[in-house]
Amino acid sequence: MPHAPIALMTDFGTDDTYVGVMKGVISGIAPDSPIIDVTHAIPPGDVRQAAFQLWQAVRYFPKGAVFVLVIDPGVGTARRPVAFRWADRWLVGPDNGLFTYLLLTRPAGPPVILDNPAYQLKRVSTTFHGRDVFAPAGAHLAAGVALDQLGSPAPDLIRFEPPQLNIETDEVQGEIIHADHFGNLVSNIGYLAADREKIHISPWLPGDAAAEYPAADVGVELPGGERLPLSGTFGDVSPGNLVAYIGSESLLEIGINQGSAAEALGLSAGDSIRISFSS
Repeated sequence: MPHAPIALMTDFGTDDTYVGVMKGVISGIAPDSPIIDVTHAIPPGDVRQAAFQLWQAVRYFPKGAVFVLVIDPGVGTARRPVAFRWADRWLVGPDNGLFTYLLLTRPAGPPVILDNPAYQLKRVSTTFHGRDVFAPAGAHLAAGVALDQLGSPAPDLIRFEPPQLNIETDEVQGEIIHADHFGNLVSNIGYLAADREKIHISPWLPGDAAAEYPAADVGVELPGGERLPLSGTFGDVSPGNLVAYIGSESLLEIGINQGSAAEALGLSAGDSIRISFSS
């Protein structure tokens, strides 16, 4: 019977041998586990971007899948290597806020610190825990080793402060949380749904409020003063024009038809974005 699939997410890129070496370690321990590359293009050390992209990806993997995540600017320091169960999937990686969005949306099982040398490589370096600690732990989990064999119980996992969302009578103010490969700007405003009469906002993260506004008066306010209507998709505007739309995760996004909104607007994660509801 095949072992559980192992999903890899790192900030290593693909120019060096790091990803390939991790796959070699995994294959030596769990040769029947398929290895899936989620992405290796996380900006170096960008834990917040990794947390969002993990949130995007995890639900599309089967139950039992093992995620091995190495976005680890604190490698070799006192930060803890951990593993835990979440929504019938396994998560392995550094305890540096990487799991924030998952932990906010659903409780996790008790985590462990990966401190059992029996499930690490014999020599553990101070700079490549992806190879020496995380890849072996993920492979052993996929092969059926019990979580509590990998190490000792861990205290609560670290979370970063989530992006702010303020819902008022006539506007909603949020933040850009991600710029994708195409330069589309993803915000934390949502979940959004629209019909002919209303714009509906339901909480993306616990603690956010729900709201409802008239669809006819909606506009997305840009820093330069331009106000975009809410459209359906890129093709609703001519090539080169800005467009605001509800993205695939039901969050508000800004793009350019055949262009990069991130470059054109000079916006990035953490910048504010606003929807107003007055003509």
